[in-house]
Amino acid sequence: MYGQRLEYHYLRLLTLFPAREAETTLQVLADSLCCSKRHMRALLVKMHNEGWLNWQAAPGRGRQAQLRLLRDEQQLKVEKADRLLETGNLAAVVELLGEEKSRLASLLRTRLGYRISDDYQSLRIPYYREMLNLYPGTPLRRSENHLVRQIFSGLTRINPQSGEVECDLAHRWRQLDALRWRFFLRRGVRFHDGREMTSEDVISSLTRSAALPLFSHIKRVEAAGALSVIVELHYADDRLPLLLTDPAVLILPADHSRRDDFAAHPIGTGPYRVIENDRWHLKMQAFEHYFGLRGLLDEVELIVWPDLAHAAASEQFIPAGQPAAWLSSSISDIAYVSGEAEQFTGKPSEPLAEMFLEQGGYFLLCDSRSGRWQAPERRRWLREILSPWQLASQLVESIRPLWVPTGSLLPAWFHCMDEGSCLSPFSADENPLHGAVLRLACHRQHPEYAMLTGMMRKNLAAEGIALEVIELDYQQWASGEAEVDLWLGTVNFPAPEQWNVGAWLLGMSLLQPHISGGDPSQYQRWQQQWRNGTLESRQLVQQVVGAGWLQPLFHHWMRLKAPENAQGIRLNNLGWFDFQSTWMEPE
Repeated sequence: MYGQRLEYHYLRLLTLFPAREAETTLQVLADSLCCSKRHMRALLVKMHNEGWLNWQAAPGRGRQAQLRLLRDEQQLKVEKADRLLETGNLAAVVELLGEEKSRLASLLRTRLGYRISDDYQSLRIPYYREMLNLYPGTPLRRSENHLVRQIFSGLTRINPQSGEVECDLAHRWRQLDALRWRFFLRRGVRFHDGREMTSEDVISSLTRSAALPLFSHIKRVEAAGALSVIVELHYADDRLPLLLTDPAVLILPADHSRRDDFAAHPIGTGPYRVIENDRWHLKMQAFEHYFGLRGLLDEVELIVWPDLAHAAASEQFIPAGQPAAWLSSSISDIAYVSGEAEQFTGKPSEPLAEMFLEQGGYFLLCDSRSGRWQAPERRRWLREILSPWQLASQLVESIRPLWVPTGSLLPAWFHCMDEGSCLSPFSADENPLHGAVLRLACHRQHPEYAMLTGMMRKNLAAEGIALEVIELDYQQWASGEAEVDLWLGTVNFPAPEQWNVGAWLLGMSLLQPHISGGDPSQYQRWQQQWRNGTLESRQLVQQVVGAGWLQPLFHHWMRLKAPENAQGIRLNNLGWFDFQSTWMEPE
C-alpha cells in the first residue's frame, strides 16, 4: 500500500493543477514539491503505478511534458478506504469517510457475499444494527441469542434435527436422587484464549445463573473432581438437562467479570470466536481447538450499517456473482415495512428460498402496576381497540401477506381472552388534553415499531386517546424499568418451541410482575407447576392470554435467501443459520 507521503505529494499536484491536465516540465514539478528532479521522477513512477496519473515526457532538453491527473481528492479517498476495507479495518474507513454514507455503502456492496481463497471460506452478511452485547445471562435479543450459541457451549444442547437434549460440554449426566444431579465434563476443552476449562468455570456459571428466576431452584453447585460437578436443587426438576440448554447458562470463564469489555469481546468454548466487534462490524472465525467438529465456514462477518436493508430491498446491494445470505431479520425488519422488498422477496409461497411462519411474534403486555387495567373488562377493551386483525388492515398492501394476526404465541396454537363485556379505561370526560393518554414502552433499534405504534396511535385517536411512545435501551425494556401502561415487544422461540414458551413466560424479568396480574404467589405456583410437569406451556399461555395481561399480535413469515452454492444452510427459529454446518461449494 502506498504511503501517506506519496498521497500528500499527489494532493499537492491537484492543488497546483486544478484542471488536472497541464503541460509542464520535470524541473517545474520538482521545484513545486521542493525535491530533486531524480526524486520527482521516482514519485511520478509510483503515482503512475498506482493509476493516479499519466506522464508523457517529450524528447529534447527543456521540452514540456503532458501531465494528466486521473484521480480527484474524493476518488483518492474512496480508493484508500477500499484498501483499508480489504484489511478489515472498517473503523478506519468510517473515520476516513465521515458522514459520506453513500460512498461507504458502495464500498460495502463489494464486500458482501462469500469468498473462497485457498480453501478459506468467508461469508459477509449485512445487518442493520451493532451486536455489542454477547453476554449470556443478560437480556439478549433474537440475533444475539443465536450468536452466543455459536460462541459459547453449555453442559447440554438441543439437537437441531431431533429437537432432543444431547451432550455438549457434559459427555454424560446422572440423576443421583430427586434433588441432585451429577454432570461429567469433557476432558481437554479449551476456551478461545487457550485456557483449559475446569469444573470451577462450570460452578461459577451455574451459580451466577441461580440469581435468575428460571434457575432460582438451584441451591448449590459443587465440584466432584476437576471434571465433574454436582448440582443440588431446592426442589425436584426432572427436566434439568433441558433447562441447562438455555443460553443464560452457557459456560463462561470463571474470571469473566474481570475481563475488559467481555460483553462485546466474549471468550467461550464454542465453534466460533470473536475477532473484532464494534459499531461497524462483528467478525468471527472458526475456533481451531473446538472440542467438537470444526466449523465449515472459516469466517463470518456481519457488516453493520443502518441503510443496508433499504439498498438490499432494491437489489442495489447484491454483489454480482456473489449473492449474500439475506436474513429475514436483516431485511424484513426494515424493507418489508416500506414495501420496497416486494420484488426481492416475493410472496410467502415463492419456492426459490426457505421460508416459514415464525415461532413467536409481536405482543402487547399490560403493566399490572397501571391503574388502567385492573378490571378484565378494560383489558378486553384494549384487545378490541388494538385488535391485530384491525391493525393488519392498515398494513401496506405489499407486506400484508407477510404479517399473520394471531391470538397466541405459536402459530399452531389458538387462544383468546375470556368472554365478557368491554369497558374503556378512561372516563367519559377525559380527553387527550386532560389525561386520556396511554404510555407505551418499546426498545430502540427496531425499525418496525414506528409503523406498528403509528397504527395503534391512529386506532386510539379515534377513541379520543393519545398514545405516548417511550423508547428504551433493550436492557431497560427487558427489565421493565419504566412507568408505563403498555409494553410492546417481540419474541422468537427456538426448538423445542413449546418448552421454550414456558421458559420465556416464567424466566423473563419484564413479564414476571405482570402476567399474573401482579400476584407473586400465583407466579410462584405457575413456576412450580411448570417445573413438575403438572402445568404445560400451552395451558399457561391460556391462563395468561385468557386474562388479557399478555396480548399476542402478529407472526411474520421468516425468510432466508442463500447463495446458490451454499450447502447445509438452514433457517432456524431465530431467523439465522448454523455457521458450523454451512459451507460454499466451489464453482
